Amino acid sequence: MTENTTTAESTTTTERTAMNGNTEGAYLRDVGKRLRSLTPEQRDAVLDDVRAHFAEAEDAGRTPEQAAESLGDPAQFTERVRAELGHEPGGTDRMRRILLWLATAVGVFAAMFVSFWWPEGSLQVPNTQFQAHGFGIVLLNLAPAVVAALPNFATARARTVFTAAAAIMLSVMSFMFSDGWAFAPTAWLAWAALVVPVIARNGPPATGWRIAGGALAVLPMVLGIGGALVGSWGLELGYVLYTVVVAALGVLMALGKPWAGVVLALVGVAALVSSALYPGMLTSGVWWAGGLFITLGASQALMHARSRIPARR
Repeated sequence: MTENTTTAESTTTTERTAMNGNTEGAYLRDVGKRLRSLTPEQRDAVLDDVRAHFAEAEDAGRTPEQAAESLGDPAQFTERVRAELGHEPGGTDRMRRILLWLATAVGVFAAMFVSFWWPEGSLQVPNTQFQAHGFGIVLLNLAPAVVAALPNFATARARTVFTAAAAIMLSVMSFMFSDGWAFAPTAWLAWAALVVPVIARNGPPATGWRIAGGALAVLPMVLGIGGALVGSWGLELGYVLYTVVVAALGVLMALGKPWAGVVLALVGVAALVSSALYPGMLTSGVWWAGGLFITLGASQALMHARSRIPARR
């Protein structure tokens, strides 16, 4: 009788252990699947914390079901984890939409510039495209802005595909249009809308991405100084100061300062406006630099943005 009782108790203990393991294992598997977008290091750290929570619950005499209940439903738990790591639900899609609307705004401004301000043919010809061709050319020049805006009207699931198509189409348009160079920044922002959410889905970008962004921000200014040194144009004090400011912003971006990206984007807007108001020999270069500053600055600021809502525990 005693032997049978002992055997029954042993069987019950074994079954209970298996059930406990099943509960913990199922919870871990569910959490692991929902955190696939994290880096392996981040995901492993979260899973280790969950295992430690179950172990502490067992030591305290609580059942695995109670331990799982205290953590919450796996969907709720992973949502809190993602929020703590800066993965606000819909955050990467919001980055994409913001960059696409920026591309649209730059496309509209480019259309107005080449239609109403930029002389057609050469700077000695006073006629603009609008004067030469009428309102139809304005509608044609607005096509890149329309293409950049279209992905924002797609569903969230289809937006990535639509963004990729828009980026390709805008790149082609920048070569096909007679003044396509003015629409290149619109294409760059569309490509940023495609790439930035992928980089930022695991949190702030790695050091290599930050350094690359800072270096790209400084590149136009370095090329400008190089051209001045070889005598292509004069090197004025204002340009030197402008270069120093951009270089400082590039360094701050490499250090991960979000506000530096905002300031650089504003510098880019000023460059676009300046090149439109005062067209000259270097207009395309200044325009491209402004577009690059907007693209890099906005991307930097968005990738380092954090939710202001504290995560629940």
